[in-house]
Order: sequence, then structure tokens, then C-alpha cells
Amino acid sequence: MHAPLETTPKNGGLPIKFFLTPDMMPEAATLSQLEVLANSAGLVHHVAVLPDIHRKSRNLSPTGTVVAANNAIVPRAIDTGICCGMRMVRSEIEVRDLRAPALDALFDELRATIPVLEHETEVISKDDVADILVQGGKWSQSKYGLSEAEMNCIEDRGTMPTDTADPAMILASMPEKPMKKGRRCFGTLGDGNHFLELQEIVEVIDPGLARQLGLEEGRAVFMLHTGSRSVGSKTMKAYLETFEEKSAPARNDSPIWSLPADSEAGAKFARAIAAASNFGFANRIAITERLRAAVRKTLRDESLQLPLLYDCAHVSIKLESWNGEKLWVHRHGGSRALPPSQMREHPVFSQTGQPVPVPGSMGHASYIGVADEKTVGTFYSINHGAGRVLDKPEAMAQFTAAQVEKEMRDKNIRLYRYGADNIAEQAPSSFKDISRVIKAMAALSLARPVVRLRPVAVLKG
Repeated sequence: MHAPLETTPKNGGLPIKFFLTPDMMPEAATLSQLEVLANSAGLVHHVAVLPDIHRKSRNLSPTGTVVAANNAIVPRAIDTGICCGMRMVRSEIEVRDLRAPALDALFDELRATIPVLEHETEVISKDDVADILVQGGKWSQSKYGLSEAEMNCIEDRGTMPTDTADPAMILASMPEKPMKKGRRCFGTLGDGNHFLELQEIVEVIDPGLARQLGLEEGRAVFMLHTGSRSVGSKTMKAYLETFEEKSAPARNDSPIWSLPADSEAGAKFARAIAAASNFGFANRIAITERLRAAVRKTLRDESLQLPLLYDCAHVSIKLESWNGEKLWVHRHGGSRALPPSQMREHPVFSQTGQPVPVPGSMGHASYIGVADEKTVGTFYSINHGAGRVLDKPEAMAQFTAAQVEKEMRDKNIRLYRYGADNIAEQAPSSFKDISRVIKAMAALSLARPVVRLRPVAVLKG
């Protein structure tokens, strides 16, 4: 077992704890961003750096970081893709029985029923959007008849806590444009690094945990990565524009500023983040229902069950309990990951810990693990994937779409696309070696790997 590496910024600020192995330390530009983050007003304890740490040119803070604040919200500590997150859906389907025609039929049906960006017309009403923003998972449970067992496999049951139960106050926090966008982007996958992937369990690393979670070698698992779509990003950008161009919050000479959580502006922003998060959970639920319908239709078996293993966000700001404190936890590319001690009410996860997805690139292995007790040091968070070694512009400069498509063919991975973006930005070689990330995650007791999966078929923008 390793202890996290710890440094103190030269110009002061919070300690930075690196939950990774020494060979995975980030480069100078990322370290510089971390030092800025460590000096941000309102943050407490330390900056937690996860094994998939990487820098994106569009963001002021690196992906793969978690920070906490006492009565403060730090909008620039996270990405604008609120409630971007992942779902893992189990099945009893044997991958060896899935031939190319069956996969083609399935993914043709998925493309036909799950748009990449927007539906051609509104698919839900204005009132539905409002109900989703206020109720989140409660709306979805009623809409789709979801069981209590399934709801308990969703972070916070898909409904983010707020400081008020008044729907009018929650809706008043939302800008009009994203609410309008919600009518067309509900049930859409998104482009870029979002995906829907059919994977095969090729190695059972921990047989006991795998048995408890219903994971067997040779079985198909679906991994879904998407979020609140235009609702979240446009909400976040509208607030950032207001704060930075109109009200100009106190910066203390730092580009990463904070708002008092109990101020009028802070409370309103927190409600908007919660509402957009609710839309993100509802969006993943809707896609899962379309996935289940597509699998049953194309495999001609209405009895097929595709149980949800877990759904967790990895871009979030919310008030949580940590070591007896109430803190605003900011996860930027960090999946919420509760160990057994924090899941006492769940019949299975109280013994195993919360299941956590750790996807690699579309051309490499992914893993499913369970949260371990040392996640207390990362404010109950783990890495949300492998992490990038090349930013998207760098990947597009180094690879071509044709090269990526050939690599996928050579690896016998079926790639299905909408043609909405340049697949070169998702080149497998632009991501870190997932095995090194998993080793670091396990060595620091953040999570225990349970199974390794290989990509069989991938749906991308």
C-alpha cells in the first residue's frame, strides 16, 4: 500500500495530495494549474489529485481533481459539463453468441433511437423539462416504472439535494435557453468523448466481489458516458458570463474565484447546478431505457434483463458530509465513490463498496471496481477513467480519422459513428495506459478492481 505524495505550493495555499505513483506525476503546466487551484479562496483541507490527472486547454483547473470548500462554491474548479457521468448496465448475454449481423442490427437501432446531439423535434414538453429539473430521478422513476432496487443504484437516486423544496425557486435559478434546449436534447448521447460501449468481461480479478455484483466472465456489459447535455453546459456558461463579465466577483488575484454558498448568488447558482444535474441523471436513464428496448428488439427476446449496476457523476458540485463536516465537494473528472462504511443501508454495496467504472480508451480495456475506505482522502472520489496524455487538439494534429478507424478494425472492435465530429481526437494512443492507472488506484486503496473488460462495439459521435 502506498501513501499519497504531498507537496505545498511555493507561494502558499493548501497542500496538494497526489493519489498516484511517482512515475505518474503530471508535467509542469498541470502542476502550475494545481498550484493556482490550491490558492483559491474558500477551499479547505487539501487538493486531491487522482491517477487520471490531465490538463485540458479550455479549463483553468485540471481534470482528475477534487476539492472541498467550507461555505464556498468555486465554479472554475470544475468543467462546464455538469453531471457528466457514467452508467454500467449488466446482462446475461454471452458475447460469444453475438455475431457481426446482430451487432450491426443492435447499433443501427441505437443510432436510430438515440440521437447524438438533438432530436429533430421536441420529445418532451416544457412541463416535463421543469419536472425533471425539480424532481430528477423521481420523475424518471414514475415515467419508466423503475424499481426501488434500480433507484438505489443511482447516486443520490438521481435527485440532487438543494436548500429548498420550492419548485418555483429552483426553476427561477435556471436560464431560459437551457430549459428550452432540454426539450430536444433529452435522451441524446453527445459527441466528443461521450460513448455507449458494449464490453465483454474477459478477466475476473476478484471472484468474490464479482459474484456479489453479478459479473461473470464472457458476459456483456454496457458502459454509457454522457451527461446533462446542453442544459448543463449552457446553464454553467450563462452563470460564468454573468459572474465574470457583469458582477466581477472578488478574485484575490486568482482566475479561480469563489462565491459564498450562503449568499443570494451562491444559493441560486447551487440550485441551478442541482437542477442541471437532475437532467443529467434523467438523460442517462432515458438512454438506458432505449438501450434495453433496442437489445430486446434486435435479439428478439423480450425477457432479457439488463440490470443497472451503478450510475455516478464525475462533474459535480454539491454539499456532502465528510469527516463530520458539511463541505461543498467539487469533482472535476472524479467519480463519487463511497466505501462500504458509507453505504450501510444498501444490501449489497454495504459489503462491497459502491461499484465504480474506470473506462480506458475505446481501443483499450476498461475496468469495474468497488470503492475502498481510503477514498476518504479524496473526499470519497476516484479517477473517472484513464486520463489523456494528449489534449484533443494535439491528438487531431498527430492522428487522422482513417488511422483511428484502421486501428479499431485491426483490434477487431466494431466502431459505429454518427459522423458528428473528428474521431481522431479520441485516438486510443492519446490516453494513458489504463493498467498503470488501475495499479495506482489499487495501490493507494482508492478502489479494488473487480473485472477487466474488452471493448467489443463502440458508439461514438
